[in-house]
Amino acid sequence: MKLNVFVCAIDILELVQTQYSSNLSTHSYECSYTGTCGLSNLYCEGIEIHTKEEGLYIIKSYSNMDLLGLIYEKDFILFDLEVNATKWDDDSHYNNQFKITLYRQMNTSFILVVTTSQDHEQGEFSITIDGPSNVSMQIMRM
Repeated sequence: MKLNVFVCAIDILELVQTQYSSNLSTHSYECSYTGTCGLSNLYCEGIEIHTKEEGLYIIKSYSNMDLLGLIYEKDFILFDLEVNATKWDDDSHYNNQFKITLYRQMNTSFILVVTTSQDHEQGEFSITIDGPSNVSMQIMRM
C-alpha cells in the first residue's frame, strides 16, 4: 500500500488592534457633504493615521449614530468632503457603521474623516483598526 503525504505550510497572520474614541459635538468642525437628499451640514473629525508596517488594514466604526468614513491621502475640504476622497465604505454601510479596507506601505500616513449622515447629529464614536502592527492616530487640528 502506497501512502501519499502532503505537507502544507500555512502562514497565520496575527492582527493587532488599535482603538480610538472621540465624539462629534458643537465643538467639532462643521463640514458639508452632498448626498442623495441634497447638501448636509455635518459635524466631523479628521484623524491622521500613521502605519508602521506594510500590509492590509481594516478600519471599523462603532457608534449609536449612522457614521460615514472617508479616506484622504493628502488634504480634504471641510466645505465639500467629496473633493479628494480616495476611498469610502466598502461594506455597503453595514449596520449604519463603516468598514474600510486599505493596503498601506510601511511608514505612511493618511487622513480618516468621520462624520454622520444627519445634519448636526452629536454623539460618541470609536474606531478600531486591525492590521499587521499598531498604528498611531491623532486628531487633526484644521
